[in-house]
Amino acid sequence: MADDDEDEGGGGLAEEQKCAEGAPEWVVTFGDMMSLLLTFFILLLSFAQMEVQKYKLFSGSVMKAFGVQEVTPVFTRPQGRSVVKDRFSMRFSSPSMLQGMKAASERHANRSPDGRVDIEVYEDYRGIVVSIGEDAMFEKGRADVRPAVWPFLDDVLVTATQNDAQIQVQAHTDSLPINSAVYPSNDHLSAARSVAVVRHFLGRAARLLDAPLDASRLEAVPYGDNRPRAPNNTEAGRAKNRRVELVFYQKPRDFRRDE
Repeated sequence: MADDDEDEGGGGLAEEQKCAEGAPEWVVTFGDMMSLLLTFFILLLSFAQMEVQKYKLFSGSVMKAFGVQEVTPVFTRPQGRSVVKDRFSMRFSSPSMLQGMKAASERHANRSPDGRVDIEVYEDYRGIVVSIGEDAMFEKGRADVRPAVWPFLDDVLVTATQNDAQIQVQAHTDSLPINSAVYPSNDHLSAARSVAVVRHFLGRAARLLDAPLDASRLEAVPYGDNRPRAPNNTEAGRAKNRRVELVFYQKPRDFRRDE
């Protein structure tokens, strides 16, 4: 009876609570978090650069120690050394191209008289135009590019390639006829001069650029005396007409590649 009274009074031991089977719920969340952290550190390790020479020495020592008889060639994926590139190419932009050519003109305005080139930079319906007088580019009746203008042309070439610009070389003469054994007419002279500038750009590209210059980006256009800037009845006007104009514009879209 006493035992019955104690049970009825609630003074006995509480019933034992049973734990749920399996791991606690928090363990699953903890395990997911650890897996994500492990993946994160593996990615960081994959981004790290390996010292190739030390790795080769270490792998060679291991191979000798374990007596490896045959080596299976493994393709090594190229790795980027730096996210910063000294020279890069962007899409053609008229404002940036105009600013770059004006900056090149200002740099050469500070050169010595022997290396200074009188130029004019402006923009019109053709694109960005750099106009250079004949005296700075060629000797009278000749089509050899003067060495004094080479530094400026180098600046022009680098700026144009960085802006992904097409380069059109337009050679102009005055109306006074020329009749020499080499150049029977002004058209022949202007053709030789425009081609000479194009060939100069192609030759200098190997030294100045990281990659060869695509010849399709250059065009030689001989105008002769067909597009004067001033009347040809005075020497001052004829001097303005004897010029080389470098026209920079955006490359036309090739619709054949979109087919």
